[in-house]
Amino acid sequence: MPTEKGKIGDSKQIQRNVKNLKQAADFFGPQYNKTAELPDPEASLKALATGVVEVISGSRPIDQLARLLNDDVYQRLARRAAQARETRNQLGQKPKHPNISVHNMMNSSPRDGVVESVVLLNTQRRLSAVTIRLEGINNRWRATAVSVL
Repeated sequence: MPTEKGKIGDSKQIQRNVKNLKQAADFFGPQYNKTAELPDPEASLKALATGVVEVISGSRPIDQLARLLNDDVYQRLARRAAQARETRNQLGQKPKHPNISVHNMMNSSPRDGVVESVVLLNTQRRLSAVTIRLEGINNRWRATAVSVL
């Protein structure tokens, strides 16, 4: 049976036996946080928006964004990057490092622990929009939805 012990250095050692799979999922599964328990999401939103465009353009490996993405978003972004790479290969183009700057960002919070944002990016040729939904999971912001328009 899995057990939980307190952090090293705690004066009290907590030991808890997990007796069934439901308890295990509740205990070891994702723990959702309130907004006040998390850092300001603005830096994560900017890094994520520019990083997603760079991954699709082929100038950044997707692994660099893994800690900011949940598994579903990671897999979808990996597929989109592979499709873009195939298209570039068919056209004989090489990946280019886009010069990206954040033009504007609009955030809203539909509920505590969730931030939805539209980040407008200036690239060399045009203005792009990246929509992102961040949720506070396990004491950090994680993207649960990302779209590039």
